[in-house]
Amino acid sequence: MGSYLLLQVLTVVFLLSISTTLFNKKILNFPAAIGVPIISALLVFLLQWAASLFNSSDIISVNIDKIEETVRKFNFYDFLINGVICFILMASALKFKVSDLKKYWKPIGILASLALVFCAVFFAGLLYGFQWLIGHKVELLVLLLLGAALGATDPIGIKGVLSSVKAPHHLMVKLEGESLFNDAMCIALFMTILNIIQGDHITVGHVMSHLFMEIFVAFLIGLVVGNLALWVLKQQHEMESLIMTTAVLASGSYLLALFANASAPIACVIAGLVVGNKWHEVVAARDIEEVNHFWHTLEGIINAFLFTLIGLELFIIDLSKELVLGGVVAFLILHLSRFAANFLAFAFFPSVARKSYNGSLAILSWGGVRGGISLALILAVANFDVLHPYSDILIGYAFICVLLSGVVCGLGLPQVMNAFYYNPDEPKTGLMGWYQRMCHRMNLRKVQYIIEEDSKGNEVISIYDPSALMKDKKNPDAGHPEKTIKDVETEVQRLENPDNF
Repeated sequence: MGSYLLLQVLTVVFLLSISTTLFNKKILNFPAAIGVPIISALLVFLLQWAASLFNSSDIISVNIDKIEETVRKFNFYDFLINGVICFILMASALKFKVSDLKKYWKPIGILASLALVFCAVFFAGLLYGFQWLIGHKVELLVLLLLGAALGATDPIGIKGVLSSVKAPHHLMVKLEGESLFNDAMCIALFMTILNIIQGDHITVGHVMSHLFMEIFVAFLIGLVVGNLALWVLKQQHEMESLIMTTAVLASGSYLLALFANASAPIACVIAGLVVGNKWHEVVAARDIEEVNHFWHTLEGIINAFLFTLIGLELFIIDLSKELVLGGVVAFLILHLSRFAANFLAFAFFPSVARKSYNGSLAILSWGGVRGGISLALILAVANFDVLHPYSDILIGYAFICVLLSGVVCGLGLPQVMNAFYYNPDEPKTGLMGWYQRMCHRMNLRKVQYIIEEDSKGNEVISIYDPSALMKDKKNPDAGHPEKTIKDVETEVQRLENPDNF
């Protein structure tokens, strides 16, 4: 009759995904990337508690060992990195406008490259000091590997959070743009550090030339495959063939890049950008809308599946008090490192930093939520012989950082947004009101924006209360004697400049 193991696993995980998704939607109403892993983790805790409760019962028996063994056997890396990630990237790339990339390529490029490296280095250094203080030393390269894995941002939950508030278009573009290219750089950096840990003698020059070749070859593959897909789209316009062409575009570009030892995520993203920004010339607008709807649905299914699996990873983590405390400290260090890395990276580009909207970097730094890619990378290598002594720390810290970044950064982002973008409905009382007041302290300039639309429906960002620019920061009740109305008008024009990143 054959084995039904795969079908059983798929059925159970899909049932869990449906249950956690519905519970989150009806009860918590959190963004899926935040709510589903939390509910899955709670479900695992309940299941483990029930197993211990009915351990000696003749009526109900829950075999936790078998469940744990099944979870351990599941190849998270192959499922995500060598599997469905190409479809997740394609879903975003097809909808991402090249015009937005051209406008914001500098901040996106800085966030996805230099800031990523700085964050990994800061994180590894600070966490190394913490581990040394508690008497449980971990090799610096191992912590650098963890920092590289946790560099991958997950904008899916953040987009869900920002959709509930009036977020400016430029922030949405930068969050999504960073994720498209950040994941590729993160994987490349992760694999380079892993090779060094495994004993490869690699110089800085070798690393840089290798990364350049990976990116360059991936760019060429994405360009060629994307234009080939456009030619195919010209020949046939049935809905089924349109969907299959874009599916092959995702998996084909990714697979070719893997065979060429190039950056597969970048190849997939470039291919998607080429098609997504030119297919309106050869495909009807209604058909494009239908295909995008398919990709949006597929992305939702994959993410529900993925977030459920993240919660189930609790089965293979021995959460001791020391590990939980270390994980919380690692999250705080990661959060601090992202802020420091972003501000330092932009300090090297003063012409870009000067043009930033008030609070842009603070919001982007806070919005660096970690997701499935970070955990998948760690799960894939934690049991390697050279990393096996640190497997509990690697998996435990990564899991706690991913979970806390969703809860703290994801759910707290609207309040950080309110500190810089005026929201009359912001919480003013209770615990959330106190938290909102704390967030307002991040706005050192005390300048808030308001988002409006002009007569053509275009977004316009203007200063909510220009008179705040005349107030003395040390004595808010007194006007600043050195600032004239003309000075304030000049400052307002600079702050409201639509060319700001």
